[in-house]
Amino acid sequence: MTPDQMRERIEYIAVRDGRYAPAAFFFINDVVTAAVKWLKSGEMSPNDPAALNGRAGSHISCRELLEAMRRMARERWGCLARLVLENWGVASTDDVGEIVFMMVEDEELQWQRRECDTREEFREGYDFKATFDAWGDD
Repeated sequence: MTPDQMRERIEYIAVRDGRYAPAAFFFINDVVTAAVKWLKSGEMSPNDPAALNGRAGSHISCRELLEAMRRMARERWGCLARLVLENWGVASTDDVGEIVFMMVEDEELQWQRRECDTREEFREGYDFKATFDAWGDD
């Protein structure tokens, strides 16, 4: 899939669903790419170090994705991170899970998931207000 085709497909998924701005989907796509890079380089610790050897290609866990999202959002927008995400309709880790699973379930994007990957994992994420409003806690 070319970058233009991917962009068009992500926009289509976002508009079809209507709950979240297309920018939220693009951000999650960027987060996944960054998380894979950070895990491979050792810049981010894997959620389960033992699973790293058996990791399929570029698969990341829910916890790894949420940590990468926290890092990237704070790097990009600083103290405005929560407001930017909420403006896109993303107010909780549940919303992140919904976006991820819409992208996973779209056959054209060809995102992979393991049998054990569930939306419920995202419900056990973190509190957006506490995470994005607390500075100096990195």
